Amino acid sequence: MTQELTEAKVTELWQYVAKDGTSLSTVDERVVRVVYPGRPSDEPGADFKDAVLSIGGRLTKGDIEIHVRSSDWRTHCHHRNKTYNGIVLHVVMWHDAEDVTRLENGCSVPVISLSNQRTMAITRRETKPSLPYCAGSAGGISEEKIVAVLDCAGEARFREKQSVFCRGLEYTDAGQCLYRGVMGALGYSRNIVPFQILAEQLPLASLESVAQETLEESALARLEALLLGTAGFLPSQRVDTLLSTCDEEWTQAVERDWRVSQRQPALSTTDWRLFRVRPGNFPLRRLAGMARLLWQYRRRGLLAGLVELVKQTSPDDGWCQVEAGLMVKADGYWADRFDLGKQCRGLDQFLIGRSRAKEIIVNVLFPFIAASGEGDCQPGIGEKVFELYCDYPPAAENTIERHMRVQLGVKRALLNSARRQQGLLHLYKRFCTQGRCGECPLVI
Repeated sequence: MTQELTEAKVTELWQYVAKDGTSLSTVDERVVRVVYPGRPSDEPGADFKDAVLSIGGRLTKGDIEIHVRSSDWRTHCHHRNKTYNGIVLHVVMWHDAEDVTRLENGCSVPVISLSNQRTMAITRRETKPSLPYCAGSAGGISEEKIVAVLDCAGEARFREKQSVFCRGLEYTDAGQCLYRGVMGALGYSRNIVPFQILAEQLPLASLESVAQETLEESALARLEALLLGTAGFLPSQRVDTLLSTCDEEWTQAVERDWRVSQRQPALSTTDWRLFRVRPGNFPLRRLAGMARLLWQYRRRGLLAGLVELVKQTSPDDGWCQVEAGLMVKADGYWADRFDLGKQCRGLDQFLIGRSRAKEIIVNVLFPFIAASGEGDCQPGIGEKVFELYCDYPPAAENTIERHMRVQLGVKRALLNSARRQQGLLHLYKRFCTQGRCGECPLVI
């Protein structure tokens, strides 16, 4: 029977049991109640992200991993992988391990064996794909109410981001604050932290000084060398680089520029999440894009250039101008590479494409300008930017938004603005992942 059962089947069973309202128990007899089962993940690491559980009467938030047998944890070497350190519950069909499930950081997590639950009868019949999990559903709420809730939540998320930039402007200059925000946005969810650390260790002032003082033909190369070297991505800093890379003319030139800079790397490749990252999203391509963005705005500076872009834009021009001002085409060495020495067919022609430009506009530029305008006492600038945010079209749907839309029964056609799309994310962050289902304004 163990050979017939797949991990996908155990996952289906867990989703069924978790929504059934049944009291579950761990192998060490602690009672588990599922407040929020988390969202299925398509990223490396846990099978379910951001779950909220009551384990032994204590509210616990984190991730859930599914296996057929508890011994699979060590078989798959999860006990050596820090990616799994966010696990708070290990769900298996059979508990056959001799010891507890232990994380890479030394902590242990409770194990639920579904074969030991009172609901074992479920395993003897076919489980159907689970329905969206929610304490209630938006299905019985009018579209007008859904739109009002999403608009309100979208404004709340905007104001939160604006407040973050307001606090940042209290201890750092505006240019550095904006640059740090843009760097974080280039990191996606997986590499936000290392990008932000890099922004602190290699400040905007240093980079713009290079862009403005160096001869034009060598400035871009020096910017790339500074960004890649401080990030720890150069061949001389890595053990995973192909030997042939060291013989490349471009790589040798970057290494020389790095040595001339006399800086020290702030990060290493172990600080970055590179496993299962799409080639087009690889950090090295994003850093090459950042170097070109700094080069593009070298005359006026990144701060003045990007702020002016937004101030001059309007919904009437189709947002093309502001988006184009953030897009960076791939050229030279990076036209067909995503990492040093690693070529890839079908790479996007942009190092920073339109979808990433949209994310930067919504999550960084709009709230930053609202915050900086408030600090500079520019009357009306905050409201003008907020109006632009309300009119701005939605970005491409991500996994969290798709999960929420299905879970709440919200029609995709209603998410016709960045504000409403961001509102859906706000509900996820503030209610679902906090176990506050009863307070959610879309629950009836």
